[in-house]
Amino acid sequence: MLTLPNNPLSVILSKNWLLLIISIFCIAFIFAATNFSTLIRPNHTVAQDVDHLVDTKKQYSISNILSSTDNIWEEPSQDLTTLGLSNELHWFRFTISHILPVQSRLLEIDNALLDSVNIWFVQDNKILAEYQGGDTLAFSQRSVAHENFIFSVPTSERPIEVYVNTYSEGPMGLPLNIWTQNEYLEFTSKSGLMMGGFFGLMLAMGLSNLLFFITTRSPIFLMYAGYVIFLGLTLSALQGLGYRYIWPNAPWLQQHAVGIFANLAVCLSILFCDQLLNVRTFNTKLSTFLKMTAYVFLLGLIISLFIPLQVFIKAFLLMFCASGVFILAVAIWLWIQGLAIAGFYTLAWAILFVSGFAVSLNTLNIINFNLPAYYLLMLGAGIETVLLALILAISHNQQRQALHNTQATLLHKERQAQHAQKDMLALQEDATEELEYKVQERTLELEVALRELSETNRELQEKNTLDALTGIHNRSYFDKKYQAEVRRSRREQTQLSVVMMDIDHFKNVNDQYGHLVGDECIKTVANTLKKALKRPSDDVSRYGGEEFALTLPSTDLEGALVLVEQLRAEIEKTAIQAEGISVNITISAGIGTAIADLNQPEDIILALADKQLYAAKNAGRNNVQGSHLDDIQQQD
Repeated sequence: MLTLPNNPLSVILSKNWLLLIISIFCIAFIFAATNFSTLIRPNHTVAQDVDHLVDTKKQYSISNILSSTDNIWEEPSQDLTTLGLSNELHWFRFTISHILPVQSRLLEIDNALLDSVNIWFVQDNKILAEYQGGDTLAFSQRSVAHENFIFSVPTSERPIEVYVNTYSEGPMGLPLNIWTQNEYLEFTSKSGLMMGGFFGLMLAMGLSNLLFFITTRSPIFLMYAGYVIFLGLTLSALQGLGYRYIWPNAPWLQQHAVGIFANLAVCLSILFCDQLLNVRTFNTKLSTFLKMTAYVFLLGLIISLFIPLQVFIKAFLLMFCASGVFILAVAIWLWIQGLAIAGFYTLAWAILFVSGFAVSLNTLNIINFNLPAYYLLMLGAGIETVLLALILAISHNQQRQALHNTQATLLHKERQAQHAQKDMLALQEDATEELEYKVQERTLELEVALRELSETNRELQEKNTLDALTGIHNRSYFDKKYQAEVRRSRREQTQLSVVMMDIDHFKNVNDQYGHLVGDECIKTVANTLKKALKRPSDDVSRYGGEEFALTLPSTDLEGALVLVEQLRAEIEKTAIQAEGISVNITISAGIGTAIADLNQPEDIILALADKQLYAAKNAGRNNVQGSHLDDIQQQD
């Protein structure tokens, strides 16, 4: 049994000040939005003195109606905007008075869910115009492309009688509004702005949380995104916007859109509630019951495709009210248990539930509102969507903070364990130090000697692979590198390019300027080659004297030619400063490229590169020659 905390009101308010502020803001926003929606839909002419006829046997046609007496008609016993759920054929008759000056007028039926609408404009028992519409017809068949049913009133200086028959398996309502074209254009521009803002908000919330799911892989973002998107589709179906813009050629979907999307929205909202509030940690059975309730709405989605719409609407509204009360009770219980975000969720769900409950009462013709029902749903859904986004952000931040705190705690414990382990080792060393002193002394000396020997061996190995003058790899390293890359090329079937380079007329440089200048030229070339190689797999080695070798794995001939040509040009324009003089040198290079073959000698690519180097020298030096092994073999 639950027990309420004994906190005084001041403590409770101090802990929930943000919730109190948001609640006040929501109340003020609802009040302002209600007044704003009244301004959006300005005063206009509403059909007066409407006669009503329920054609239970569907026996009347327009010709019968025109020739019948007035005895068959009666005044409606209730507001035409809410006639409840009925699957009977309804006839309506009223008169549109003439106005001066004569203007073009529109007749609007503000109910986008009517299955069938037939309308006749009659004067002196002659039909001036007739139109057909309804959800059973494709949207393109409407006389005016609008989400509501809009009909042009014939222009006349005398009154016009209007006859309407409607049929719908869902809520039967016939809000009859008469507009001048200018008034209706002004209204639709304001209404479109409000609708665009609302559905833009829903789409932005849905897509942004879908992106959060993609980046974080957290299922709660996917549930929220799905809930917001399906809630928006439900409202668009109720207002006819979905039929106009999304599925205009699918009357079947329009007939079942509310059942499909509403069930999916409620199902995902319940799963989102269970995930967001982490109900399982408080009560496993309660969490299981929430999931079962969500799956009931999935079952309701399937059933809605096969049962009459009026039966489904009654069942869905009862299920929605029952589940809404249950979810509200769960949120309040968790709030009492101390879960802070449950207070925000209670406010968000209460707003949507109250608006949905009010619409349910309006649909069942229990109470009537001055505002269209979908305005109430839009208002509740908009506020709830924003609040849920805030709650989701708070929850995600709390989870991240909790994870951070857990990691910090574990790190602190690990450090304490390490310190304890060190203390234990220190105690153990102190206890055995006197007995093992000599052994430790000898062991220490041996370890030092082995470490020094190991370091010496490593230094020798490094020195054995580096050229003393240039600091790049030497010939012995190149031989091993070349053998390894050939085998990798053979194994992976990738191109291997080998470059042989030689400083042109290097003997003349030594003879003319001395060996110190010659050494500086070699070092400059080596540094230039080393800086030019960007990939870790590429390597430069001093092959011997003034010769250098490049290994370029996974590089074709064209790529190698571009790289080596850039190197040649760079060295050619580099002025080498040494011993107070400036020297310019050039290089010649040969490139051999191939995919290593098991049936060929391993040194065949190197031999090809060397051959191309001599070809470059014979071509006048200061140039690059390259060839692919396959091209050489084809020429032979």
